[in-house]
Amino acid sequence: MELNRRRAVQLGTAATFGAALPSSAITNPDPNRGFEAAHQNTIARLKSVFSELGFAETPPLSIVTADDTYNGGLRHDFDQSTLPPEAFVVQPLARVGDVAEKDRPDILPLFHEIGCHPAHDTDGQVATRLMVRTLTDTLGLDPARIAFVSVPQSTNMRPVLDELGLSFPEKVLLRDEVEALAARDASGYFFPDPFGEDYLVTMGVYYRVGDTDEAAPAAYPPTSSWTEIGEIVIAGDAAPLGISLGAERLTFALTGLYPTWDQRLALLFAQVDHDSAGGLEPPGLAAFR
Repeated sequence: MELNRRRAVQLGTAATFGAALPSSAITNPDPNRGFEAAHQNTIARLKSVFSELGFAETPPLSIVTADDTYNGGLRHDFDQSTLPPEAFVVQPLARVGDVAEKDRPDILPLFHEIGCHPAHDTDGQVATRLMVRTLTDTLGLDPARIAFVSVPQSTNMRPVLDELGLSFPEKVLLRDEVEALAARDASGYFFPDPFGEDYLVTMGVYYRVGDTDEAAPAAYPPTSSWTEIGEIVIAGDAAPLGISLGAERLTFALTGLYPTWDQRLALLFAQVDHDSAGGLEPPGLAAFR
C-alpha cells in the first residue's frame, strides 16, 4: 500500500477520528493502554479463525530489510509473494515517509498487516468471500458500513457480493482504469515492486466510521467518513491471490480506540532491535528519533 494512496485516503479519515471515538476513549487518560489490549485481541481472533479454516501461521519477515536504499532499510509493505499458499502472517511494518505526517491522528510509526492466501488454484471470488465473511461473521462488523473501491475488472466479484447481501452497484466504487494504473495506489491496482511494472488487481475495503449514512464512497478518494481496513487481491500473476487486513485500522473500526504516534514509537524501536538482533540499525530509523 503506497504512501500516496494512504495520504489521499487518510487525510480525509483523520478529520473523522475525533467524532467517531466514544466518549470513554476521549476521556481515558491513557487510550493507548486500552488500544494495545484491543489490538492484541483483534490479532488473536484473526489467528483463531484462520487456523480453524486450515491456514497455517507463517513467521513474519524481519522489519529490517537487506536493502537500505528504499525506505531506509525498513519493511514498508506486506510482501505477498513470500507467503505460501494456505497460510497467513502478521507482518510488522514502518514507513519513513510517515514521519512527515506524524501529527495526523491516523498515522503510526509501527503498524501490522495480516495477510492470508488460500490455495494456489484460488480465484478472486474465493478471496472476496473470505474477506467479507471474516469481517462480518467473525469480527461482527456492520455490513452496512462496508464498501469497496476497485476497477472494472472487479465486476467478476458481483455474484459473490450479491450473494453476501452487498449489492455490487451500491457498494463498489469503480475507478477509471487508466487513472488507477497511473496512481499505483492499490485501490484498483497494486504494484508489489514499487519500481516495477507487474501489478495485481485489487479491491480496497473501506469501513464507515463517521455518523453519516453514506452507502458507499461516491468518488475517490473517499470522504472523511471512510477508512481503509484492507484489500482483496482478485487477479494478477505477480503474487498469490488473497486478502490483507490492517490490524490497527481494523481495531479502530471495532472499538473506536487509536493510539498517538508517540505512544507507539517505543514499539517500533523494540521491533527493530528484536529483528536486527543487536546489529546495526537501518538508516531509516534515524528519522523516527
